[in-house]
Amino acid sequence: MRFDNVGEYVSKELIDFCKDVVIKMELILPYYPQQNGIVERKNGTIMEVAKSMFHDQELPMFLWGEVVKDVVYVQNRFPHRVLDYKTPKEVYTCEIPNVEHLRIFGCPVYVHAPK
Repeated sequence: MRFDNVGEYVSKELIDFCKDVVIKMELILPYYPQQNGIVERKNGTIMEVAKSMFHDQELPMFLWGEVVKDVVYVQNRFPHRVLDYKTPKEVYTCEIPNVEHLRIFGCPVYVHAPK
C-alpha cells in the first residue's frame, strides 16, 4: 500500500498492523500526488462520473457519498482492458458478477409493504 506520509498513515498502530498481516507499506512525499499517478487518475475518473450523475439526475449534494460509492460499485462490476477484459470483482472473488439488479441512479422506485 502506498501512503502520502501524513500523520494518519504513519501511526504506530497502522505500521504494526501492516507488519502483522504482511502488507508492504510505501511512503511517498506528502502533497506530491504525481508519485501516485494511477490512483490519482482513477480518483479523477470516479469524481467525473459522480459529477455527471449529479448533473444528469439533478440530485441534492447530501447524496455525494452514495453517488461515489455507487460509481465504484458499478466500475468494479464491468470489464477492464488491463484485467484481460475481466471485472475487478471477478479477479478478486473468481466469480463473474451479476449485474441484472443495476438501475439508473436516481430513478423512481416503489416499495411494496405487505399488510
